[in-house]
Amino acid sequence: MTEGFYAEQQGAVAVHTFIDSTDAAVDAWTLELARHIDATPTDQPFRVLMDVSSNNVSFTRYARHSTAQLFTRYQNRLGRLAFLFSSRTAPYFARIFFATFGKVSFEVA
Repeated sequence: MTEGFYAEQQGAVAVHTFIDSTDAAVDAWTLELARHIDATPTDQPFRVLMDVSSNNVSFTRYARHSTAQLFTRYQNRLGRLAFLFSSRTAPYFARIFFATFGKVSFEVA
């Protein structure tokens, strides 16, 4: 993909790992997540593990904008997104980040 993002499949779970949060990494992620959701049958939940534990990753304005567009597009799909963080405060920032998207059918944990 890019230097800042890569994806791998481990069984039914797609593992998305961010090394940094450049616009190119965010773009690569949105394309890969859309591809994964589209490839998942509509009657089954998609499963994605997001590794955002790198110290070079932050929830940028561009990441929020791109995520909002993607979540709006797939808001009625069933799925689960789980996140790996490196700091104690990162989950709180992520919850605020994702709370602004409103109700979606997939779980974010």
